[in-house]
Amino acid sequence: MQIMIKSQRGNAVKIPYATIERIATYLRCMKHLQAQGVKIISSSELAQNTKTTPEQVRKDLSYFGKFGKTGEGYNVDKLAKKLERILRTKKEWKVCIIGAGSLGGALARYPGFKESGYCIVALFDNNPAKIGKKIGSAEIFDIKNFKEITEKTKIELAMLAVPQSSYEDVKEILENSKINGVINFIPHTLRLKTRRKIPVVNVDLAQKLYILSYLIKNK
Repeated sequence: MQIMIKSQRGNAVKIPYATIERIATYLRCMKHLQAQGVKIISSSELAQNTKTTPEQVRKDLSYFGKFGKTGEGYNVDKLAKKLERILRTKKEWKVCIIGAGSLGGALARYPGFKESGYCIVALFDNNPAKIGKKIGSAEIFDIKNFKEITEKTKIELAMLAVPQSSYEDVKEILENSKINGVINFIPHTLRLKTRRKIPVVNVDLAQKLYILSYLIKNK
């Protein structure tokens, strides 16, 4: 999978999806370094901290312009700000969670989202006993009112944390909404059929466990 962006010269450039994933990893690394008071890091050190190579680091960053000076390394604070601008594009995103069960509740309570500029402002569920209650500061609404509430509150991103049996219903709800992007925790690849393109990131936790067990076996 590749993503098209405009370079500094204005021409279209194809960027591998894996590069975007690594850029996000570099940003997470920058945040840890800032917390430790580190001011400068070399491409070799960044590569070691993110389990890649110095050449890959430099190649990934080169898609987005020039970073640092040869032989001087990267200024951690400046690089963190630039990576945030590349990835987030906005200071704050409004996010909702579909599914107010155990996983949805855990996601709603996670403080790291707000710290990164992603604010959970609403949850949706079909259980009447949950409607009107709150998890943290976010209220749980009836999923039947998804389109109305997300448009009224200008929610742009959605997280799916519902059982696989609800896949088709949720898919239809999203296709009829104005949501701009989705993170899908349902163990089923989500493909939305709409005229406008809605990016979907599928996160299969069981798949990650398969990978982890393989790495343990073959370490």
